[in-house]
Amino acid sequence: MASLTETSKRDFAKRILEVLKSSGENLKPAGVDASVKAAKLETLVTEAFAAEDGQIKTRAESQKISARSRETVESAYAEASAVVELIVGSLGKKDPLSRRLKSLRDEVSRESNRGPRTQAVKEEKKSA
Repeated sequence: MASLTETSKRDFAKRILEVLKSSGENLKPAGVDASVKAAKLETLVTEAFAAEDGQIKTRAESQKISARSRETVESAYAEASAVVELIVGSLGKKDPLSRRLKSLRDEVSRESNRGPRTQAVKEEKKSA
């Protein structure tokens, strides 16, 4: 027996429901009450399609949220970089604060690579 996808299983159940509804009278002589089976199956099919719609909406919302997250982090990073350039430009490259700010990006990068969130950061990069 072939392994069916969720979509195939939903479509199969929907088609069987259509058969039950259209062939109910033909099944009565054989002792099959199609109306009872159809009612139960219709409830399940409706729930299955509603759940799929929910998954699609959730996936779309998640993609929007992820895009917004990427956009805002890029904006925040660009703004922070501009602040560093402003301070360095104002104080000069040899000022202790300027040197500290210029080294901060590398420091943060090193900490990220050895911290407990390393795997999460790597996964984030893969999905971006």
